[in-house]
Amino acid sequence: MLSLLKFLGGYLLVELTGYAPERFLNLCSNHDILIWDLSKAEDGYRFRVSVRAFYSLKPYLTKTGTRIRIVERSGLPFWMHRYRKRKFFFAGAFLAVALLFFLSCFIWNVDIAGNSAVTDDMILAFLEEEACGSGQWKSRIDCEQLESDLRKEFPNIIWASVRISGTKMTIDIKENLIPNRQEEPAEVTYTASDLIADKSGVVDTIVTRSGTPLVKEGDTVEAGTVLVSGRIDISNDSGDVIGYQYCNADADIMLRTDYAYEDEIAIEHQVQSRTGAVQKRYSFALFGRHFDLSFGEIPYEHYEKTTQYRQFCFTDTFYLPIYWYTDTYAEYEIVSQKYTKEELRALSTEKLNIYLKHLEEKDIQILEKNVMIEADNKFCRTAGTITVLEKVQSRQATEQLEIPAEEEGTAENESQ
Repeated sequence: MLSLLKFLGGYLLVELTGYAPERFLNLCSNHDILIWDLSKAEDGYRFRVSVRAFYSLKPYLTKTGTRIRIVERSGLPFWMHRYRKRKFFFAGAFLAVALLFFLSCFIWNVDIAGNSAVTDDMILAFLEEEACGSGQWKSRIDCEQLESDLRKEFPNIIWASVRISGTKMTIDIKENLIPNRQEEPAEVTYTASDLIADKSGVVDTIVTRSGTPLVKEGDTVEAGTVLVSGRIDISNDSGDVIGYQYCNADADIMLRTDYAYEDEIAIEHQVQSRTGAVQKRYSFALFGRHFDLSFGEIPYEHYEKTTQYRQFCFTDTFYLPIYWYTDTYAEYEIVSQKYTKEELRALSTEKLNIYLKHLEEKDIQILEKNVMIEADNKFCRTAGTITVLEKVQSRQATEQLEIPAEEEGTAENESQ
């Protein structure tokens, strides 16, 4: 700040000579006249002094019998005097300053930290919907309200902090580290319903809470078989059915089922081989519009493209809507190769493990794997069955029966 004030007021590099220069320096110190960059010269001393202080030195020069000579002029007043005839230059400088001031009223950079489950793209899309993203007026953004809106929009966010500094908006987020258990989707409401098998299999365990179980452990069932009925028979002492009670069947049923697994890998495959040829192209974006600085087409038939970009900024918080892009094109050729036996076995095993992991993510317990890997001159085939234990059941409406007339009469007589 002191250097800026010196530049704005202007300062001089002077050379002091004469009979008693040391006495002159002491007088300046006693009268609080600021001098700096003092150094020994051939016939005296050199130092820097502000323009305003320079004009107050005459009494001390006369008193000490010293002389002073201006060696160099520096600062804004002298700079403006030197270029006073360049009106368009000053007009352009004024417009540049005005433009920077205008751009400082907007948000041009959004920095998001602390998020994991909620991605940057999701948050940026939400900010665009709320008119709080890049390119929006800073004065129209209520940070406290935006924090509350983020927590409402994304239940996984338990804490959010939004702050604006310069043209940069920083969003710090903390998410719930304990995953929320997803509530099971509400089932269709039935007056009475049965549980049926979704797949064919063998009943491993059955624990009934309500309804009438129609199968037992060890029974083989087909898809669509009723496992637990929502109809409960009401019998008399003779064992005759005299009525029915209906409910929504409820039970935990585990079936032992088989999954057929098949996979095929071609022994000969194509890979990308870099040739070493690389070409770079440059472009820039201004207020969202992209301008390409390169001409002509890419000379490669096959290539990989990587893009690096940098946003222009003056400080850590003063960003501008100007981006510089560098696109790198690396040429490659497509060549044919063959897998070795070890590679084929490793690939087949990896793909099988991925499939098994996918089953486990669905809460399916794997009991047994009967899978064989065989290879010929062209393909490596993996086939077999995977025995699992899973909960496979769905719900259907229970067929409601009418009580036969005889049974109704019998029921009335018994009640009398």
